[in-house]
Amino acid sequence: MIMLRSSGLFLLAPILGHKSIPLLVRVGMIVLFAIILVTAMGNVALPEINSLFQLVGIAFKELLVGLIIGFVFMLILLAAQAAGSVVGYQIGLYLANVLDPNTHSQVSVIGQFWFLVAMLIFLTINGHHMIISAYSDSFELIPPGYVAMNGAVGEMMIKYTAYLFVIALKIASPVMITLFLTDVALGVVAKMMPTMNVFFVGFPIKIGVGLMVLAMSLPIVAYVLEKAIHHLDKELHLMFLAMGKA
Repeated sequence: MIMLRSSGLFLLAPILGHKSIPLLVRVGMIVLFAIILVTAMGNVALPEINSLFQLVGIAFKELLVGLIIGFVFMLILLAAQAAGSVVGYQIGLYLANVLDPNTHSQVSVIGQFWFLVAMLIFLTINGHHMIISAYSDSFELIPPGYVAMNGAVGEMMIKYTAYLFVIALKIASPVMITLFLTDVALGVVAKMMPTMNVFFVGFPIKIGVGLMVLAMSLPIVAYVLEKAIHHLDKELHLMFLAMGKA
């Protein structure tokens, strides 16, 4: 049961579940986590299992707990990537895409840049320690075999997923506001000078202004991500209460 929960963690969690980490290393970490938790937990009474279907259901719920822990923390990096995609479209780099090794899909180059920046910020504030701590705390509130999935858990997942767009909007807002004002200024220039090709001139201007504001807003990105990570870490304990005996 403990190995199944850690398996879900290493499938979706940032840093720990990244595709660049070899599969054998992740399997070894899963086994190591299980050994450490077994020795720390002591004797735990498992629920009575009367059929194979009940055993499969309990195993699936344990895997789902690990997936939820990893997914909640992964929302931070996905929010940064979504913000970068919106900013890249506004700047005019919507055709400049790169391959994301995690999802094996094409993403905006600005989105991938902010994804890597968010990952570095996550490491800087010891976010990987928060993941391991949340995984360890989950066994105190949700003993192995006693996972309860109910409507409250689904409602919380919807709320946390919606929070992704809030974070993305906060990260992208400096560049979006600046580019909006740039478009207004270019529109005024187009009215004042009808013979001027504003589209030809405005394209490099928007790229230059967007990249400059993007660089200047990196401290704001770091602040927003740090606050969001700590907020979701606290919210995760409420979800453990909803899934546990409480």
